[in-house]
Amino acid sequence: MPPNGRTEMDLRTVVGHAGTLGVAALVAVVALGALFGQPLLVSFVESGSMQPELAPGDGFVVIPETFAGPIGRGDVVVYRAEQLHGGGLVTHRVVGVTDRGFITKGDANAFTDQRSDEPPVKRAQVVGVALQRGDRVVAIPDLGTAVGTVSDAVGVIQVRLARALGTSALLGTRGFAYLLFGAS
Repeated sequence: MPPNGRTEMDLRTVVGHAGTLGVAALVAVVALGALFGQPLLVSFVESGSMQPELAPGDGFVVIPETFAGPIGRGDVVVYRAEQLHGGGLVTHRVVGVTDRGFITKGDANAFTDQRSDEPPVKRAQVVGVALQRGDRVVAIPDLGTAVGTVSDAVGVIQVRLARALGTSALLGTRGFAYLLFGAS
């Protein structure tokens, strides 16, 4: 046995736990971003509009708008829509740049977002830019699916604890913060 008392198996176990913890932390960061409507380092797509580049449930690395530099044709941006999805976040590719803003389109869509009543996207609406190598987005397969599973599990835990304790304070985003605080 080595002088420090650790065996090879112990080291593998530690590395395995660290890897699991890292994945859990990544999923937690994405879940927090989804809860607050702001991608935090990574995000994921929910629809097939960016296929084949990004399938529903695929995650991707997001560079915050303030660090993204110039945005141009071919960049995939995450922006806060005015009309699409009730003003939610949209992840689409910039297919044109005008004086009024960016023209965007999902890779699988036949028409631009602006043909669907969305005005040109202004720089102020851009939340982040997807990290790309060449013209390919750096994708994390099924990350969104994992986030959805964790989010559903947290929701079930919140509801059960709220019922058991007779309080609605543990529900929603604020309740999630209380649970995180209590767990720490």
